[in-house]
Amino acid sequence: MNFGIIEPYENGFLEIIPDGFESDYWLIMAIHINGEVFCLDPRLYRSEKIALNKAARIYDWLQNHEHVFSDWLCYCDEFKMTLWRQPKDEDG
Repeated sequence: MNFGIIEPYENGFLEIIPDGFESDYWLIMAIHINGEVFCLDPRLYRSEKIALNKAARIYDWLQNHEHVFSDWLCYCDEFKMTLWRQPKDEDG
């Protein structure tokens, strides 16, 4: 049984989970960069490897497009998905 994977990547990590118990499909839950959390539209990927590769590509895109996040939400034409920054908890 697999509960998910947290894969270190550059200055953060990639977080993916299986779609369900013993599922071959995976979801990218979040991308963590320098202490910030980015979430994205839910999409199913056919394998763990494909999900991790896609998450890494999105991570790289986010690193190169920090300026588009002047607000908390943006649409990425390259991946055809909405991405948003999860606000940091100021109390914790």
